Amino acid sequence: MCVEQDVARLGTVTADLLECNRLLAAGDATPEVRLRRGIALDAMRDYSGALAELTAALDGPLGPDDLADAHHRRSLLLRRSGRYAEAELDATASLVAKLTSRGYIARAIARSLRGDQQGAWTDTERALLLNPGEWEARAVRGRAFLAMNRWRDAIDDFDWVIELGECPVYSEELRVDRAEALLAIGEAARAVIDCGLALAARVPCHPVSGAHRVHLVRARAQLALGDARAALGDCFLAAAIEPGEAEVFEVRAAAYEAAGCPEDARSDLMRANDLREPRIVVTPVTVS
Repeated sequence: MCVEQDVARLGTVTADLLECNRLLAAGDATPEVRLRRGIALDAMRDYSGALAELTAALDGPLGPDDLADAHHRRSLLLRRSGRYAEAELDATASLVAKLTSRGYIARAIARSLRGDQQGAWTDTERALLLNPGEWEARAVRGRAFLAMNRWRDAIDDFDWVIELGECPVYSEELRVDRAEALLAIGEAARAVIDCGLALAARVPCHPVSGAHRVHLVRARAQLALGDARAALGDCFLAAAIEPGEAEVFEVRAAAYEAAGCPEDARSDLMRANDLREPRIVVTPVTVS
């Protein structure tokens, strides 16, 4: 079903991509054509191809609107590939070309991922000055507040975005964020409910980064409520999704300890420590 929906949705995008290919074959390699092709490839999830086309478009002269758009789109692609510093630079270049709320949001996310929560917060405030109803700015601000341990401010922003209902898929992730903030202020029961709602709303064909996190947050909330058995169940689900994440085994160790299984707890703590230790790669030396 999801594949069929994607094919139907991408019909016009495919047509645009083919048109751009024909123009390029005819010798029309203007920046505008490269930008259009980059946008089409991005929609088709050919991210490396899209990045190459946007870079080619930015090598030529573009008007302010197209220039801002190209830098913004490349910023998103760079962020997707984990190149956060470059993503921040492109978002800044987009803002230099034209001040937009989405430019500030893109830079806020890149800054947040680099650990600059103060800078991220500042950029979301600037985005909201340009567009007070921008839900994504509120969502990103909430996440900055969460990282800054401003729990109640984070909850206020998450409440607003979730109740607005503009993006159901994003709301699923924000429920987990809100659950974490609720747990931090002692609202463990509400945190469990939010995690359950996030899991119930999960879209099967939508890949979610950090999908194990909802189980970890719910496990911690269940431990706070004294339900070690339920916490263990969530920890095993988290381990099945992300077996290389140390935090999974740290939380499971706490659940084992609470369930009266100290040996299992020690085993999981050792596993977590092994995962946290930096791996030393020895390169063989060839003597000629």
